[in-house]
Amino acid sequence: MFWLAALCLALAGAVWIAWPFLREGSVEMNDSDGAISVFRDQLDELDRDLTAGLVSADERDAAAQEIERRTLAAARQLDGGFSLSHRAPVVALGLAAVAAATALGGYALVGQPGQPDQPLMARKSEILERRASTGDVNARIQLLIEKTKDNPESFEDWWTLAVSYASIGNDSASVEAYRHAVELEPDEPGVQAAYGEAMVLANGNKVPSAARIVFETVLRETPDPRARYYVALAKAQAQDFEAALDDWVALAASASPTAPWMPLVRRDIGNMVRFLNRDLTDYLPDASAAEIMAAGGASADEVATARIVTLETQLSDDPMDHAAWIELATRLAQSGENDAAAKALTQGATHFAAAPFVQQKFDEAARALGMDIFEPEPDDGAVGGPTAEDVSTISALPQADQDDMIEGMVAGLAAELEEQPENPDKWIMLVRSYSVLGDIEKAEEAYDRAREHFADNTGVLDMLSRGVADVIGR
Repeated sequence: MFWLAALCLALAGAVWIAWPFLREGSVEMNDSDGAISVFRDQLDELDRDLTAGLVSADERDAAAQEIERRTLAAARQLDGGFSLSHRAPVVALGLAAVAAATALGGYALVGQPGQPDQPLMARKSEILERRASTGDVNARIQLLIEKTKDNPESFEDWWTLAVSYASIGNDSASVEAYRHAVELEPDEPGVQAAYGEAMVLANGNKVPSAARIVFETVLRETPDPRARYYVALAKAQAQDFEAALDDWVALAASASPTAPWMPLVRRDIGNMVRFLNRDLTDYLPDASAAEIMAAGGASADEVATARIVTLETQLSDDPMDHAAWIELATRLAQSGENDAAAKALTQGATHFAAAPFVQQKFDEAARALGMDIFEPEPDDGAVGGPTAEDVSTISALPQADQDDMIEGMVAGLAAELEEQPENPDKWIMLVRSYSVLGDIEKAEEAYDRAREHFADNTGVLDMLSRGVADVIGR
């Protein structure tokens, strides 16, 4: 049936193309030809009027001259005479055959006669899916909207739609999608907490009564951190500041310090402490100097003192951080404790006796602080590795001192590569040095950093791989 219809259409098109060649022969006359005929009739009419005595001879001559003038003007517009057309059945048959063969052959080659008609909505979905596959969030949302219309009982579709709305900041639409998800999974605390948070965000970060009820319902089933935070926020917005502070402090104490929402909780604790004119360290014993200052509990001098204490504690645990030694000396000098600053520089430098690059940093810091406690050493460009004199000096030391000096040398090499990472040989040296010290984790970390830095240089990557293959094993 399909091919019969296609054949009929092809034949109709062919006949339409060939028709001009199948008409009877004819002579065609243009407008100028007709005008000349009219002028001739007018001249004959003038002669009859003259014979009948209706016009004088002079009037007849004047009118005849005007008609002749118009006749000459029309004659100039003639395009060469009459046009004559003839039948051309052979040409018509050829054109019809070519048209039909092209139509039918082309469709047979590229067409899909067995393909059913595709509705407009299906074509629209195909376009949206193609856009969504390239990361278009709006296209993904449109697809999800259609899915929820077709299958309104799908929790996954409503949940994904709500999350997608939230990702583009459309909190109002997110609330509605979360509401459907909660109706389908009413016993899931995480879904309810997400619904409550969406209501808060859609309400300008104010906790509406409905959201507070949702969070309190969640807390009766599980200590969800999000629900705990927003219940405390609701208390603060209801002027119950003490209860809000207690809740936030309890939340901070019960959670991991690395939780992604911990900075938000600590910020709100600091703000509430400042509002209540309290001491932040009573609530956050590990508060940083910046947090103490932001909470209004310390002057600039107190913040500087707190930072000095923090650095001293840090260096007592890990003395191989040359930047921390230099910061400690700088802060001590700024506080007027010049002797302590000089001592910090000297003490820090002793940990890096075999690391010329780091020694140079201590020299620069000393000169910047006006404490030239080291004699400047010539910069011959050789940094990172121990000299023969260094090796001889290290060999003469007790084993414990040797280990300290080697550790300082390795730390110095690592510090150098942080600022000057272009030398692949030194990266290999660093990886192998960590391996000798038995710190495989740091060796692998250094190797990964080196590969990341030289990611576009396959030659160097091969060199790195060969240089550490016996110690890294990958």
